[in-house]
Amino acid sequence: MATLTLDTQSAPATPPSGKGRMFFDSTTKKLCFVDDSGMIGGRLYHRTSTASQGAGFASDTYVTDSGLLIPSFGMKAGMVFRWWITLSKTAAGTAATVVTVRTGANQSTADTSRLALTSSTAQTAAVAEGIIMVTAVVRSVSATGVVAGGFGVAAPVGLGGGKDVVSGTFDNTAMQGLYMGLSINGGASAAWTITTVQGEIIG
Repeated sequence: MATLTLDTQSAPATPPSGKGRMFFDSTTKKLCFVDDSGMIGGRLYHRTSTASQGAGFASDTYVTDSGLLIPSFGMKAGMVFRWWITLSKTAAGTAATVVTVRTGANQSTADTSRLALTSSTAQTAAVAEGIIMVTAVVRSVSATGVVAGGFGVAAPVGLGGGKDVVSGTFDNTAMQGLYMGLSINGGASAAWTITTVQGEIIG
């Protein structure tokens, strides 16, 4: 069987009209494309967890394996960051959950908060299992760039509701090689166990 071997590289120049270019990104090592309008697309990065985390999250805690590596070409308007988290909680903890979208090199709570999403509905004193879905979309890229996003909960009574917000402005012109990931604060007495994390960047 024949194989095709490609060198990794940063994003190539925009191709002529009616053409497209495929490349392996030098930062994420993922297959991407550039179309004749200069749009870069594809499944730019994907990550899944290999172990559970918790019980915990009574204080702000970085979600292990949530860090999504930003490609060599950095952020682009319309780029989508998306996470699915399966989890369970005990009856302890009745605070409003805070999910924070962070960028940085640390993959920890030391990374910079870009979206602080405080649930519009608090948890209740009930055992619960469910899925949290988080999305962040790059609205613009500049010295005053903007990201918008939110989270929602698919669960029985217990985990509370979701939230959506628009970030303050920040310089997002040189984000390549950094991570965008999540931290979660379930509030005092929270005892959450995250079973799986799946995240992706799509163009």
